[in-house]
Amino acid sequence: MIKTVIFSMILPVLAGGGLVALCWLLPPLRKWRWLSSACFGLALAVGVFASFVAENGVPPFPPSERAQWVGLAAVLAAIFAILGPMTGSAERERKWPATELVACLAGAIVAGLPLIAELAGGEAKSMFSGTGPADQIAMGLATAFGFLALDKVVEARPGVTLPLAFFITFAALAPIADAASWITLTFLAAVAAGTSLVAALAARFSGGPSIGRGGLLAATVLLVVFPVAGYRQTYGEFPWWVWGVAAGAPIVLLPLENPWIAKLPPWAGLTLRLLCVAALAGIAVVVAIQSGSGGDDLNDYGGFD
Repeated sequence: MIKTVIFSMILPVLAGGGLVALCWLLPPLRKWRWLSSACFGLALAVGVFASFVAENGVPPFPPSERAQWVGLAAVLAAIFAILGPMTGSAERERKWPATELVACLAGAIVAGLPLIAELAGGEAKSMFSGTGPADQIAMGLATAFGFLALDKVVEARPGVTLPLAFFITFAALAPIADAASWITLTFLAAVAAGTSLVAALAARFSGGPSIGRGGLLAATVLLVVFPVAGYRQTYGEFPWWVWGVAAGAPIVLLPLENPWIAKLPPWAGLTLRLLCVAALAGIAVVVAIQSGSGGDDLNDYGGFD
């Protein structure tokens, strides 16, 4: 068990966290705007993919099993991390319609993943057990609208706010996945949380860089894929909305961008924002833990295919 924790969680966090720390703490790299905007998303992708590979091996594409999509989501997150900064820097004037076009493209890719896999020679089947076209469209819309909604927060809140919010969110998904008896997803969420925490520390000591649109888009796709996979591929006895509330907790930051909250001291505003995120995520965790699970302890790779 100790070896598994080291290779599936600690080393991936060091890999992803080390990447974002280097990019934000070293002045020559921090001044490279594209890299500064992409590195948080790339760090999440590196950490999550490394954790999945350590636990289950390199996932093929097209995937041979539905549960492999959670590993491939890290590859998609890396692509989106590279694509996001092309809309411009969060510190500069927002470019329209580039941001909207990237959001639509990302949503279309997520919605069309089963079709893309089929065209690549894979078996014609849904992304996860029980999902259909409506589910895929919902995932695509969640990716696009989640990115566009939090883009305003990315512009307004550089520094530790979003890394800490994502830390809380991914940290909440980990015990929920554990309650559903899917250890792989538990590790992936824990690694994403650890990487986000390292990013927050790096942001604190590097002048408060922004996660950028690349980081936001990468985090968004993981927060869409993880809960859908967790709900569809496990036997957890808690309701579906538990996954959604935990993954969607950062959205509460959007209404907090108002003149009244802006008048608070910086530390008070940050504390209030994080408490709101933690409250939503905490509700989901409590419900999941109290409900228990009906999972199969012999299968930690996802409930069924």
